[in-house]
Amino acid sequence: MLPFVFAGYLALADLACPSDLLVANPQLKVVRARDKAFDLYVVTIDVKNRGTRPQPGATQQHLDLAQKGAVIGSQPIPPLGAGESYPAAFRVVLPHEKTRPPFTVEFRYVLDSKNATAANCTSANDKLTATL
Repeated sequence: MLPFVFAGYLALADLACPSDLLVANPQLKVVRARDKAFDLYVVTIDVKNRGTRPQPGATQQHLDLAQKGAVIGSQPIPPLGAGESYPAAFRVVLPHEKTRPPFTVEFRYVLDSKNATAANCTSANDKLTATL
């Protein structure tokens, strides 16, 4: 009897939290800028649905890139299937410095739709601060 009760609990838990997005794996790539007065970087990050169900097809969401509290880039994220990842990339242009110290950015996942329980059941992994 106990295995059936436990299986029922797991089924209900699955329905309560079908999609769970994770923002992870930030990377930095240095790109040669045409104007030598600036340094050009490409910052990439993975957004993954680590839930057991796909997000609803009409889900509206985006990822912001912020530095010192100000949003410096934003891009839409398509609805993700279970286990599916989306690689997001942002261009960052900074004034040229011969030796640049590491800089800090924050990635912020934003759910624009009102379907939070079906599209992203928890906001625990929706932000990531990275020093690059």
